[in-house]
Amino acid sequence: MLKLSQFSVVHNLAERGLATHNLVFNTRTSKSLVVTSEVWETLVASFGAPAEARAELRAPIERLVELGIAVRDDTDERAAYGAGFDAQRFHPKQVFPIFAVTTACNIGCTYCYEAGVLGKTMTPKVIDGIARWVEERMVVDGIRTIVPLLFGGEPLLYPKLLYVLMDRVNEVVARYGGFCQYTASSNGMRMTDELAAALAQRGLVQIQISLDGPKCVHDERRIGKRGEPSFDQALRGIRSAATAIRTVTVKVNFDRHNRGAIAQLFDDLVAEGLAGRIKVKLEAVAFQAPDSKTVHPRDVVIPPESEEMANAYTELILEAKARGIAVERDTAHTTPCMMSSHHGVAIGPDGSIVKCISLVGRSEFAVGNVLDTAQYDSESYASQMNVLKRLDECFEERCPYVPVCAGGCTYESVVRTGRYDLRFCTKPNLRLFHFQRQLMRHEKELVALGMRPLAAREVSAT
Repeated sequence: MLKLSQFSVVHNLAERGLATHNLVFNTRTSKSLVVTSEVWETLVASFGAPAEARAELRAPIERLVELGIAVRDDTDERAAYGAGFDAQRFHPKQVFPIFAVTTACNIGCTYCYEAGVLGKTMTPKVIDGIARWVEERMVVDGIRTIVPLLFGGEPLLYPKLLYVLMDRVNEVVARYGGFCQYTASSNGMRMTDELAAALAQRGLVQIQISLDGPKCVHDERRIGKRGEPSFDQALRGIRSAATAIRTVTVKVNFDRHNRGAIAQLFDDLVAEGLAGRIKVKLEAVAFQAPDSKTVHPRDVVIPPESEEMANAYTELILEAKARGIAVERDTAHTTPCMMSSHHGVAIGPDGSIVKCISLVGRSEFAVGNVLDTAQYDSESYASQMNVLKRLDECFEERCPYVPVCAGGCTYESVVRTGRYDLRFCTKPNLRLFHFQRQLMRHEKELVALGMRPLAAREVSAT
């Protein structure tokens, strides 16, 4: 006997003018298919005795099992998911640590989540600790690929520090026959052709630089410490980065304030001749911590659990693609994340280790320090890694979105409750966005069948 997997979603396409067809996908396997409603009903009716199904149905039924859309009736999907999730997260083949070299910054974004954090910069002792952390991952854990993210504050404030850090880590990785390359996140204002070349020479293969809209909008949100604009310098930084760094990503932080202006930003990037040279990553602005020194109006933050959030991501993805601008694959993906991944850590400028990029500089959430002999505090580390306990309600509700959620964003829970161990459910957003994502994936096939295509203007007002 078979049953429909808990992680399978079935959408009839009547709302899109194609009631004769269903769109079926599984969030654990990421597999999907388009099938007529009539055939689907016949297949599901055969689940009770698949061996007795008509001959022409047996291959399609086997295909559903291969895709994970259907599973054996006695399958404990929670246990199977947990075992697979743990196997993947506790035994990573590569790690992506974040090295926050400083919490100082040369601009004051209105929505910055580090605005309540003291400015500190990494010392040689902390670099020694990071080198030891990398060595332990290679010797103790057998990891051979290290892909650090250079982060801040603003990491390009201290290029010589970056050189020392990168050279030191590269030396450790080379000593053990491993592979290392870097990514970075910057406001781009200090980037030059020479700096881009020096960083690329040391293994920087990707950098993301933020633009929050056309100049008039960007300069309302990402402003200098004295209120000066930053758009022109950031754009120059993007051009310089593109001279030497393999992948340049324009990160667009969006909310209700700038959502409607981002299509104009994409037009500007096309006019600059950058459409084929850069990618775009879209990221929704989140609430700030209660102690933030700057206060971004909460009423412009799109609720992460809302259908409005799904529509915003879909609209902006469609606007980018319509202009030939590639969108990063991890756009709209927030969890599972480093919080649930073994050695998925952010190391701050003082050596403190946290499990969330948005908690850099917040010692109350630290799980260790690279300056300590043990580095990890085993109790607090294990507690924050125990994310499966957050999923009780999710499995009781038979939520199909567990694999693309894993209990939701820890940071969103922290800023609302002060706790990292409570789930943050975003099901309305996930339900709509993953449906829209599959519509985009199968658009050519579905439109040929008579479906009304998904258009940016359709979702722009919601």
